[in-house]
Amino acid sequence: MGKTFEALMKAEKESQERLIHQGQGLTNQGLRTDDGGRVFEEYRRMKHNILGINIGEKIKTLLFSSPTQGEGNSTVLTHFAMTLSSEGDRVLLVDANLRNPSFHRVFNLEIENGLIELFLKERTLKDVVKKAPFDNLSVITSGNPSMMGSGQDVNDGRPSTGDPGRFNPSSIFGSKSLEGHIEEMKGEADWVLFDSPPINSFNDSIALAAKMDGVVMVVRAEKTRWEVAQSAKQRMENGNGKILGVALNKRRFYIPGWLYRRL
Repeated sequence: MGKTFEALMKAEKESQERLIHQGQGLTNQGLRTDDGGRVFEEYRRMKHNILGINIGEKIKTLLFSSPTQGEGNSTVLTHFAMTLSSEGDRVLLVDANLRNPSFHRVFNLEIENGLIELFLKERTLKDVVKKAPFDNLSVITSGNPSMMGSGQDVNDGRPSTGDPGRFNPSSIFGSKSLEGHIEEMKGEADWVLFDSPPINSFNDSIALAAKMDGVVMVVRAEKTRWEVAQSAKQRMENGNGKILGVALNKRRFYIPGWLYRRL
C-alpha cells in the first residue's frame, strides 16, 4: 500500500510540473497553441455545454475533480479558467486541493493567506483573493501548509494527526461555515472554480461537491478504467454532488484530428 501511494504522489507531482510548464503557454488573451486554437475552442465548447444542458439554472460554482491522482485535473481547470477570463468573464479560481496544492506555483503567488486562513477567520475574503497576472482572473491559494494535519480521512486507513493546532482538510469542506464563504465568493466573480483532491482517495471532494452548482469530472484517456470512473461517479452522487459532465483529457487521435471533427 505504501509503494502504491508513493507512486500515485509521484504521478501527481509530475502532472503538476507539466502544469507549471504549460503555464508559460498562457497569455493575457487566452491559450497559446500551435494548432490554430483548437484547444481554446474545446474549452469554449465545454463552457457552452455546461450552460446549454442547464438552461434555466444559474451555474456559477463548479468543482473539478478526478477519480484518481495524475489525470490532469488541475491542468484542465486552469485552461478552462483562462478561456473564460479571456472572453471577459470574471473568474475566481480556488485551490481547494489542500492535500497537494499547485496554483501558487502556477501563477507565482504566495501560498499563505489563502483558503485555510479564510476558514480559520484569520483573514477576510478580500484579504485572500489574489490577482493573477491575467485579465479577469483571481486566485485563492490553499493557505499556510503548516496548519495542515498530516493525516488523511479515517476510511483511508491512515490516522489523522493528534496536534490540536492542526486540522484534517475534510473538516473544512464538511463545515456549514464554508457555505457562507462560498456565497461571498459568488459575489466576486461570474465563475467560481474549485480544484480538489481525487474522489476515490479522499472525502474532501465529495463534501465540497454538495455545496457546488455542479461537478466536472476529469478522466485521462486510455488510463482511467471505467470501473474506477464509475466508482467515483457513484461516490459523488451518493454525496449529493451533481455531475454535469466528464472531460476526457489527453485523448489521442489515431487519425488526423480534423477528420475526427468531420465524422
